[in-house]
Amino acid sequence: MDKIVVFETFYNPIEANIVKARLMDSGVQCFLSDENTITINPLYTQALGGVKLHIFEKDIPLVKDILQDENIQLPQEETEAGAENCPNCGSNHVGYVQATKKRFNLLTMIVSFALMIYPFYAKKTHHCFDCEYEF
Repeated sequence: MDKIVVFETFYNPIEANIVKARLMDSGVQCFLSDENTITINPLYTQALGGVKLHIFEKDIPLVKDILQDENIQLPQEETEAGAENCPNCGSNHVGYVQATKKRFNLLTMIVSFALMIYPFYAKKTHHCFDCEYEF
């Protein structure tokens, strides 16, 4: 049995379908997951982690060659300069996202409570997705 792996994650379902169609035309068996959910409700993109392109593990070198020959750029995660590595674990799986701890300041909480609305301002921070460390 061949192992199926997630080759790439896309935050735009159209890009994922373009890459999938190119690979299927070349005879590479692949499929997308979470595509329909994200197409119907784009707000679920972050929660689901994007549209995932699945291929057989044995086809990875072939897929890389096909996409390189066609000059198809795979998405790369955006990081700020100097924030590529986590100071806690050294991982480069870091993103500049909404803080999970202490994301609302006192003024925001008071105004939000007084107006009975969800807090309108949230702090952003660098977040390591491997060790969950924020810096």
